[in-house]
Amino acid sequence: MGYDELAVPVASHPLSCLLDDERFPIGWPSVLVSLADKHVAQEFVTLDERLDDMARRYPEFAGEINSARRPAHALEQELGDVLGISTDEVVERLAAAWHAGETEG
Repeated sequence: MGYDELAVPVASHPLSCLLDDERFPIGWPSVLVSLADKHVAQEFVTLDERLDDMARRYPEFAGEINSARRPAHALEQELGDVLGISTDEVVERLAAAWHAGETEG
């Protein structure tokens, strides 16, 4: 669609990519898109809230969803480490960005 630079981040954002060495999000754009996707349903939520909701809605995939929990948290921790902030602050900043976007739209 003319946005070649978005191909890899978009392709590596599904939850199943966290369990696949070939599709695992690599590079900050991919990590950020993956994390953003795991924090948003119809509102901003924690990773665990999002994964719990997905497991309830798709019980046939609950095992895979729960297996993705650890790598999702690891990506969030890695982002915090690089930024020099706690994972709680990562979540607070992502939530603030989400809410700022809500008020602009």
